[in-house]
Amino acid sequence: MKQPELGKKIFELRQNRGLTQSELAKNCNLSLRTVQRIELAEVMPRSYTIKLIFSNLGYDYEHSSYNQTLVFQSKNWLMEVFINIKEFFNFKKNTMKKLSVLSLVVILVTAGLFLVQSGVKAQKIDGWFLAGSKPNSYKIGVDKSVYNTGSSSAFLESTDKKIEGFGTLMQTCLADDYLGKRVKMTAYIKSENVSDWAGMWFRVDAKEQGKSLSFDNMQDRPIKGSLDWAKYEIILDVPAESYTLNFGVLLSGTGKVWFDGISFEVVNKMETETTGSSANKKPTNLDFSK
Repeated sequence: MKQPELGKKIFELRQNRGLTQSELAKNCNLSLRTVQRIELAEVMPRSYTIKLIFSNLGYDYEHSSYNQTLVFQSKNWLMEVFINIKEFFNFKKNTMKKLSVLSLVVILVTAGLFLVQSGVKAQKIDGWFLAGSKPNSYKIGVDKSVYNTGSSSAFLESTDKKIEGFGTLMQTCLADDYLGKRVKMTAYIKSENVSDWAGMWFRVDAKEQGKSLSFDNMQDRPIKGSLDWAKYEIILDVPAESYTLNFGVLLSGTGKVWFDGISFEVVNKMETETTGSSANKKPTNLDFSK
């Protein structure tokens, strides 16, 4: 998929989910102008930005026609590399020496493709996406060897040596099931070499653009350094006019955090009402088993 098909696809997905360009930009931590230019086919965004937008819009990027095109192009590129290498070498002379060089090239190319594919997989967690003020300075993934509950956890890890900003592993869902209620979010977090601070966060937004009704990111009780698994809680009211719940774990500066055992519990019943739906109806994949 190339421009303008990509811009048209993003426009259609955004319309189907009832999002404005401003709302999509906010959810993806992009500027409004960037979203506008992508939809108008004025620019071709990086693959990371495409994945971030598709993930926020609930679109399966891994099996999309755009991604399949990239895979096809990569295979063709690899074939061309081997053909060119074969043509370049004259195996009638210095055969052993040239075979050694050829083997080295093959190993380097294969390793490079493996690392690229590993990076793509590390960025994919069902129901979740990477955002923040410096998302390109972090990576996310599922860890099946480090966990507190279940059989896996998610991690958020810095990839740059110095970062002036933060990254967050987050999720957005409709607030329908919690309208007019008081909700407690609980999760477990483990940290390693956190240079600035980290914390769980929970925010309730109204349908009106840019209007938050309640918010807590633990900045007044931050996680720092290296700490073993600990339980954290945030309690927020979800007013009747609420539209979405937004939540996750954030990391400011460098380091790594693991996120596990997330749950939501109504702790104080109040009068409720319902609204229509255009996004995930409930928090999903909270144990990172998918």
